[in-house]
Amino acid sequence: MTEEQKSPRRDTYPDYFNLNRTIMSVLSLFAGFLFTSITLLVAWFPNRTEFASQVTILFMALIFYMSLYVLLDNLEMGFHYIDKIPPMTLKVRPFLWLLVIFYLFGTATILLFLLYGLVVLSVVSGTIWAMIVFISLWTTGRRFYEQSVARDWSEKD
Repeated sequence: MTEEQKSPRRDTYPDYFNLNRTIMSVLSLFAGFLFTSITLLVAWFPNRTEFASQVTILFMALIFYMSLYVLLDNLEMGFHYIDKIPPMTLKVRPFLWLLVIFYLFGTATILLFLLYGLVVLSVVSGTIWAMIVFISLWTTGRRFYEQSVARDWSEKD
């Protein structure tokens, strides 16, 4: 076995990054489609307080939340495989702002449900979203922070 086969270099992952880029594009498109669908369904259902309507909307919201989680996880994944990351990207703060934007995007569905008077759906959806945010911080955020400490991604310029 050659040395290259034993220890692959970190800059030899173009196929992985191309696949990851495709996954992120599809997930972004899918999440946008789901958010638009949820908004249209809540706004146009003739009887949105009906149990079947709320279960359908909750199911779509759950898929939306999961796609946001997987999308955020894929955004963070590249930091593990690249040796030479640009200095601005190495700062932890921009990634944390990205986390906040994703979390606010997920919270928009909960506020949408409240706007249309679907309080029970909003509470259930909010509980699910809070669990996904916790899982995201526990997995994706923690991995990114550990990586930043291991590589000394401090604010030094």
